[in-house]
Amino acid sequence: MRALLPTITGAVFLAAVAYAAGQAGPTERQKIDNAAATRGRAVYAQSCINCHGSNVKGGESGPDLIRSAVVLRDRLGNEIGPAMKKLANHPKDLTPEQVVDLSHFLHQRIETTSSNRNATPPNASILTGNVQAGKAYFNGAGKCSTCHSPTGDLAAYGTGKTAITIQQNFLFPRVARGGKQLEVTVTSAAGKAIRGALVRIDDFKVSLRDDAGQTQMFERAANVKVEVHDPLAAHHELLDQYTDADMHNIVAYLESLK
Repeated sequence: MRALLPTITGAVFLAAVAYAAGQAGPTERQKIDNAAATRGRAVYAQSCINCHGSNVKGGESGPDLIRSAVVLRDRLGNEIGPAMKKLANHPKDLTPEQVVDLSHFLHQRIETTSSNRNATPPNASILTGNVQAGKAYFNGAGKCSTCHSPTGDLAAYGTGKTAITIQQNFLFPRVARGGKQLEVTVTSAAGKAIRGALVRIDDFKVSLRDDAGQTQMFERAANVKVEVHDPLAAHHELLDQYTDADMHNIVAYLESLK
């Protein structure tokens, strides 16, 4: 009997180690696909940024995803996909491909954050862009001036902001509280159009809140036209168009608005 004790003890120890390892989550890092992460950034900007912030570190309405156990355990969407379906006020209509892209983006942010442990705030030396080139892009190719004005909503915009904050603000903008929200227009087969704040949309149904505050739901069909109006659509589209030089130049220009 005594001869068996070490063997039993060893088996219990190995079982405990195996259990602890199982509890610790995956040990291999997810290999990040940068192209997928870029697509995932657009998904995040569309569906997650208003609650979890432009830097993925949370805000008033959502927790820090950099430290999220769900995200840290996630591999290619196997954790965040089911979690979003269970949690209230989370998108339920993302495709499997979008979930994988979002996973790559979140893990990319985790890797970036973990590799930059310098607590010293960034200084003006990171302003490597050209102010005049940024102004030209703002008024030209970027079409920023069609919605914004350096003497209007962006007057003195660069005052008191770091370059990092400025860049995050235009790459991952948020609809201001009380500002214009995502809207949708549904046109029936008879030609009647109803517009209101988008509540939910998927492949089968779309629901909106009309001017009277009533929620209306419509079945999606070939003879029903659905148009989504996103006030930040132009920003989302630019995510796939910016070059590194464009981003540096825009930051330099916006920072110069004092």
